[in-house]
Amino acid sequence: MMIVMTLSLSLLLTTFFVVDILQQKNLPETASSSEQLTKLSSIITIVELLNNAQQKQFQDKYSSCHEGYLITEKPFQSAKTYSGTDKLEQGISQFLSLKKSQVNLSLATFEQNDFSYQKCGSSINFPLNGMVISILLKNGKWLNAEVHEHEWHLRESHSWLLWATLAFVIISGMSIKLISYLTQPLAQLNNAAQRFAKGLVFSEVRESGSPDLRQSIKSFNLMQKEVINALKSKTTTLAAISHDIRTPLTALRLKAELLDDEPTRLSFVDSISKIDKITASGLDFLKGDNKTEITKKINLSAMLESECLEFSDLNYPVSFLGPDNINVECRPFGLSRAIRNLIENAMKYGQSAQVNLSVQPQYILIEVIDSGPGIDEAELVNVLEPFHRLSKARESSQGGFGLGLAIVQKIITGHGGEFWLENVKPHGLKAIIRLPC
Repeated sequence: MMIVMTLSLSLLLTTFFVVDILQQKNLPETASSSEQLTKLSSIITIVELLNNAQQKQFQDKYSSCHEGYLITEKPFQSAKTYSGTDKLEQGISQFLSLKKSQVNLSLATFEQNDFSYQKCGSSINFPLNGMVISILLKNGKWLNAEVHEHEWHLRESHSWLLWATLAFVIISGMSIKLISYLTQPLAQLNNAAQRFAKGLVFSEVRESGSPDLRQSIKSFNLMQKEVINALKSKTTTLAAISHDIRTPLTALRLKAELLDDEPTRLSFVDSISKIDKITASGLDFLKGDNKTEITKKINLSAMLESECLEFSDLNYPVSFLGPDNINVECRPFGLSRAIRNLIENAMKYGQSAQVNLSVQPQYILIEVIDSGPGIDEAELVNVLEPFHRLSKARESSQGGFGLGLAIVQKIITGHGGEFWLENVKPHGLKAIIRLPC
């Protein structure tokens, strides 16, 4: 905001400077300007009231660097000519209510010794082009007034510059205050929405700003409460379902174990185990990314290495490759669960798993690579859908029900990241997770 205001002020002042410079008068315009002639008229009136000695004193005291006067016996004469002299003399004589013969106008080239230019010092470059207006006084002498083009100086414009800057600062301050009043509640609402989206953190936003914005904030606060209550209800319901389903399944398993017919008993136990696994997988998917878990900064390198070690300790060919001490803000349990799902998939269908970690300027990349048969290119996206099952190489005979990758997808997107699959040549599958830094 301050940058915009500063640029606007600079543009405004530049515009004023350009306009002021363009409005500078040329020599004939300066000589015939009403300001110049009004001043000259006042001086003529004063000088004609003075005697010769007083006129000399007036000439010396009243003359300055940019305003010089001489009282002489004859009008100022110059060899230079100007085509518009007659017209200028006519205009000057009419303004001063004099006869044309009482006005003489001459072009001149001034040196520092002319008129009162000694008072200028080095502020003016000589020689200097100008004009001399000579007026015949009643005592027969001539009052000679020098006129030259004035260079543009900042000090000559300090008044309007000061007022323009002051007005701009006041208006800018009021604008910033108004914009802040209008946008601050919107920024608070945006921050609260981001916190809620990332971790379902309830942040009640104070109702302020315009009436429409107040209503939006009120609706957002109400929505947060409703979502939190719905999630609590969902968690309670899932816990109840888990308990209510597993209790009769356990009873059935016990009864099946008491059957005398061995083939029938094994068939019942196998069917009950499948139902139990399907129920567990379904509940896991419904739980998805548990956003009620508190986010914290963890050592991602250590977490990935720990997950790999757990499988290695069970003699599974799982290895980790990546830099140490890479920290990331996440929900540790959810992210660990996603990585574990991918390693389990790699072990089921690829017999080995290589977990790679790398850091890019804008994101962190995690790769889980197996050495299995891979997936048909047309199925790489579909396999992320819940309950989507593939060919015999990845069927439920391996213990899956098409929910593992869907759960990973849900967890990673809940972290604001991306998840996708790629085939590895000559064979194998690469599961890729990209998390924001």
